[in-house]
Amino acid sequence: MQVASETETLSRQQMDQVLEVLPTLRRWLLRSVPKAPRQEGIVPLPLSHVRVLIHLYQRGPLTMGQLAHGLGISCSAATECVAALEGRGRILKHRPQADRRQVVVSLTPEAEAAASRVLSYRKVVVGDVLRHLSPMEAEAFVKGLLLLALKAEFWMDHTDSSQRAPLAEKEDIRA
Repeated sequence: MQVASETETLSRQQMDQVLEVLPTLRRWLLRSVPKAPRQEGIVPLPLSHVRVLIHLYQRGPLTMGQLAHGLGISCSAATECVAALEGRGRILKHRPQADRRQVVVSLTPEAEAAASRVLSYRKVVVGDVLRHLSPMEAEAFVKGLLLLALKAEFWMDHTDSSQRAPLAEKEDIRA
């Protein structure tokens, strides 16, 4: 049996910590919607709809294909979300004169305000975390997150969905 060096052990510990915390961060991002006072007749939006609103808020009007690609979902799933949001008065759809086959979606002013509130709330939480780090640590933290996001996005763009889920079965992974 080979004994791991101190740096290998630290790397394993760091890897385990990162992999353990990623699902928690995903849940927080999906659920970090400030509680609005309940008003009669207003039904809270599903988290998938909030995700669409935030994506459009950050990127501006998009075609349905761009929206689906940016969210990593199928066009039919994007169409379903957009239809529901349009029915709630949160999304506007139009066809550009240049290409009437395309459908461009954008946010209503009310939806923009809601997305802005969600992002403001997230910024407060992230800012609080970054204030607990030295400038060098904060820079390394942000750089690491950006690199992880780029790698994840690259992997999603270059791996079809049939190859993603059974990845553990395709590799010889032993506990």
